[in-house]
Amino acid sequence: MTMSSFLRNRRLLIILAIVALLAAGGAWYYYGQVLPAQAPPAEETIRTTRVRRGDLVITASGTGTLIPSTSVDLGFSTGGVLAEVAVEMGDRVEAGDVLARLDDTDARSQVTQAEISLRLVELELAKLTKEPDAADLAAAQASLADAQAALDDLITPPTAEELAAARDNLVSAQKTLESLLAGPTREEILMAKADLQTAEIDLQEAQAAYDEVAWRPGASATSQAMDLWRASTAYEKAKAAYDQAVAGSTEEELAAARASVAEAQAQLDTLEQGPDPEELAAAQAKVTQAQAELDTLLDGASSEDLEAAQLDVEQARITLTSAQAQLEDTMLRAPFAGIVTAVQAQTGENVGTEALITLADLDHPLIELYLDETDLDKIAVGYQVEVVFDALPDETFRGHVVQVAPTLVEVDGVATVQALAALEEGLGNPRSLPGGLNASVDVIGGQAENALLVPVEALRELSPGNYAVFVMVDGQLEARPVEVGLMDVTSAEIISGLEQGDEISTGIVETE
Repeated sequence: MTMSSFLRNRRLLIILAIVALLAAGGAWYYYGQVLPAQAPPAEETIRTTRVRRGDLVITASGTGTLIPSTSVDLGFSTGGVLAEVAVEMGDRVEAGDVLARLDDTDARSQVTQAEISLRLVELELAKLTKEPDAADLAAAQASLADAQAALDDLITPPTAEELAAARDNLVSAQKTLESLLAGPTREEILMAKADLQTAEIDLQEAQAAYDEVAWRPGASATSQAMDLWRASTAYEKAKAAYDQAVAGSTEEELAAARASVAEAQAQLDTLEQGPDPEELAAAQAKVTQAQAELDTLLDGASSEDLEAAQLDVEQARITLTSAQAQLEDTMLRAPFAGIVTAVQAQTGENVGTEALITLADLDHPLIELYLDETDLDKIAVGYQVEVVFDALPDETFRGHVVQVAPTLVEVDGVATVQALAALEEGLGNPRSLPGGLNASVDVIGGQAENALLVPVEALRELSPGNYAVFVMVDGQLEARPVEVGLMDVTSAEIISGLEQGDEISTGIVETE
């Protein structure tokens, strides 16, 4: 039954009730005013009934729809290429499960770089805070001594011996270069040729001596074989010397000789002119740096250096945390356990921050229900409900109201009360129900079990909320005040003032 059809049926019942009241009024007028005037007076008879025990339930009927307790549309906080969609529509997932994943190559690289940067600044901080050991102190002292010695060498004037040695070195290098440029003399070539001829004769004699014993077993181990090897080696050396004498100096030999001259000239100039200003400044800077490093080891890092290093570490940690968060953002996770109700993306797509997956919690379903505004007094948070779904007419589900809208809403132009009710687990297994089911809903506004009940027409309202009934005592009617509890259109609950079995009046009936 839809809400609109329910409301139309309710209006029809109200109209029929009004017609019935008008008919009853007309009948009263006819039988009470017209007919008595035409007939003899009738006798009055008191109508009574007994106070009984029974159950009284106050309900309000409406319609409803099964909805998930929570439904969210999920998307990534940043865009990218969709590397994986891990779920399909209808899949059940747990809180924290990965639903989809972006390409995380860049994000992983940023995390790795941030981890390296953090490690480097942590090492630097550890270096500043640790106590120096003997090896570190010895190394720093040695570095300072070397730097100081190099500076002293630059600023100390050269001795006469050093100048003489430098000049002799330059003269020797120049003579070597001149000799190479001039090439070998005729005498040197003749001597080289004579040495080659002598070596050739010695080789021929050794070869002849070896030939005489070459046929013998083990000839390679004889003295003649050894003499032949020596003669061959001497001949090769003599030939190489002769070829070099004839060919003259090579370009490589000339270049090396010129470099030796230049180096010797530079050494002599340095001794005669003193150190270069830039070289002197560099040497002094090395001494200063070595002294500072030694002082740092001895005195420890300054408070400013320590604070700066600590700030570097903190900043590196923040950067790493940010990179890790960006890596985590490449994974779309389920915020709660539920059912995937929609998937609107495929692997390989370039996506932004739009919703891609819809997740609903159907484990704790709710009924969105509507009542006529005249039933506003019959619903409140905590009231019990009974639900019968159109698709399951033979099953009754129970629950309780968890929310009542603060304002009325219009449905098909009719003002209605909107509320939410939670179904109780274990009663009909609501987890197996799909969302969107239509239902008829009864809200239990009040319930009294094994209560004292009287007909509504037995009550006499003395003032708003205060009632009395007429009790038959020894054949006479006696007015008695009562406390009334629940009341519907036919019965009322008596909390105090009456007992079960009491005979009470429900009115006077006139008979002929």
